[in-house]
Amino acid sequence: MLIRKNVSLDEVHLEQLQPFLDKNGGNLSAAVREAIELASFALESYGSPEEAAGALKTKEKEMNTRKKLLKSGEYLLLNRGTVNWLVKCASGRLIDDDIVYELINPYRVNTIPDLIKYINDWSQLMDWKIRVSLTEGEEEIEPECGALHFYGGDPGFRELIVKTVSVFMGRWMGLDVDSVYRKAASLTVYFKKFIQEDSWEVPPGVLKHFGSRDSAYREIERKPEYWTTLIELYRISSYQRINIDRGLFEAFAAGDVPDIRKYFENRVGRPLHEVPLQDLIPLFKKLIEVTQLTDEMEVSTEVGKEYIKIRHSYSSETLIFKIVWLFSDVFKAGWHTFNVKSLSNLIIFNFGKSRVARLKETVYSMSADGVDFGYPLREEP
Repeated sequence: MLIRKNVSLDEVHLEQLQPFLDKNGGNLSAAVREAIELASFALESYGSPEEAAGALKTKEKEMNTRKKLLKSGEYLLLNRGTVNWLVKCASGRLIDDDIVYELINPYRVNTIPDLIKYINDWSQLMDWKIRVSLTEGEEEIEPECGALHFYGGDPGFRELIVKTVSVFMGRWMGLDVDSVYRKAASLTVYFKKFIQEDSWEVPPGVLKHFGSRDSAYREIERKPEYWTTLIELYRISSYQRINIDRGLFEAFAAGDVPDIRKYFENRVGRPLHEVPLQDLIPLFKKLIEVTQLTDEMEVSTEVGKEYIKIRHSYSSETLIFKIVWLFSDVFKAGWHTFNVKSLSNLIIFNFGKSRVARLKETVYSMSADGVDFGYPLREEP
């Protein structure tokens, strides 16, 4: 049914209707009907004229802000594939502090609620579609623990935002990353209290979860030609190269057995006799495999059944003896009881119950099935 009513319109209203008039060939009735349909759609989406008007104004403000940022050159438009490639290439590397502070202004963010609001506002402004919240049921991160939940948006870019926030919280809020839980559409970071002794110190949890390869990246940047050449040599030789420092090489070349205990102690930051066997065995495997002195290594840290099985391709009995002696020094320094057997291309360390003891003598004997090295240990009085 067609209802005719008189409608009073000012010139300004006609100007606002002009796009609809142009679309409908100057037909005012059709233009008004289309404007009403659009208004009805806005009301369905936002609930009330006030909310619809506020949302549209906010959207317009955000669009204007984005245009200004793009026009100033401060921000660039990048496609999703490029961003994901950049994020992937930066995996394991920490974000520099100045980049972190470009995104999160440390003078405007003092609390966790400030941070959440700040990130969410920026996400809305820049249309990242990433949201941050405390985990369900929490109102604040407790002094000793807590978690932030990140969801939505592009997975790669979400990972970058999480890394940035984690570095910021480590630097400015005394919180370290305890663990990270990743799902397809979300990522939750659990934090714990961190006492920073050095203002430049990166919290160990942040380094572990988001900067595990940071030192490697920076070292390659410092000496790119050296590392590029070395990596190429390892690749060409299928990693059949031995990596030892100058002191070890000098000792081997002189016919001696080097002392490698200091390398382990430098890594753990304390004497080897203070390192439990269950920690020393994995450390031994990690550091010796890097040297390429062995081919394969199998270890067990099960209490009472600890062992190390080392496969190698050496044929010189003299060299094998020196390798056994070299490795044995590590566990002798740790005051652990053990015996070593060498069979063809296999060296086996078997450990007895650890005890505080010092080496008094070294005895080895020849047998039909190989060389058996025994290390009788005696406790200090």
